[in-house]
Amino acid sequence: MMEMRVETGIYGLDELLDSGYRPNTVNIVLGSTGTGKTIFALQFILKGLERGEKGIFISFDMGVKDVVDIASAMGWDDIGDYVDSGMLAVNKFYAENVSYINNDLLTFIASEAGENTRIAIDSFTPLISPLSYEMRNDVNWFFSKLREVGTAVITLEEPLNGNISEPSVTIPLFLGDCIIHLKNIGYGEAFNRTLRIIKHRGSWHAEGVFPYRILKGVGIVVEGWEFIESMREELDLDKILREAGIKKEKIDRDLLRKLQRLAESRTAGAKEVILGILRRQF
Repeated sequence: MMEMRVETGIYGLDELLDSGYRPNTVNIVLGSTGTGKTIFALQFILKGLERGEKGIFISFDMGVKDVVDIASAMGWDDIGDYVDSGMLAVNKFYAENVSYINNDLLTFIASEAGENTRIAIDSFTPLISPLSYEMRNDVNWFFSKLREVGTAVITLEEPLNGNISEPSVTIPLFLGDCIIHLKNIGYGEAFNRTLRIIKHRGSWHAEGVFPYRILKGVGIVVEGWEFIESMREELDLDKILREAGIKKEKIDRDLLRKLQRLAESRTAGAKEVILGILRRQF
């Protein structure tokens, strides 16, 4: 039975994440200035709104008008209507007035959440910029509370010098369920911006670097997913065994179960892996 997924709203990304985010997860989007992190967060929220899901957008830099203006500049004029109807809650917090201990942020999120809620925090960096490794448990607790409410996208600022070893970066990356790294590498139009999925806990994800563009009306569009999709096929393990001349009953039961799961996973190159394992056994 296929696990339910939460569509990201990013064109071409769900195909790289095995159909989307896992429900009730905290998903990190890391990138420097100009990579489209805010647009990513808005697309994620907008997709949920279009499906009738409640949205919560939290910023430490932008108020309601700023968020609506950015969305309108992308051609998403209906964002304002969602705010007016109460389907989208937008709030600007001041990092110096919020702590993990006093629950201000979580109280607001819990009060606005619905049955199926999408949460975007753009950006998480001002809240955790003074973070030390001793505060890892605080972030872990905060993330666990977000998972209880819904599915979250949290953006993180990548330092301009590229150093991501600071606790304010490494701790959220370690504790997040999915990490997507956006880069603006400046190699020209085709590869000006690229995306890489660093991890997707408990799920398959595509490997490699994928170019993306930001286009008015549709937002972020990831390229290259068609090739990945074409490489993924659900295999018939019985057929593979017949072609290899191996009788099913001769295979250890536990190994057979693992091979069956691999065959059903639609992982690129799975057939070659299965044949390689069988050659070692027989």
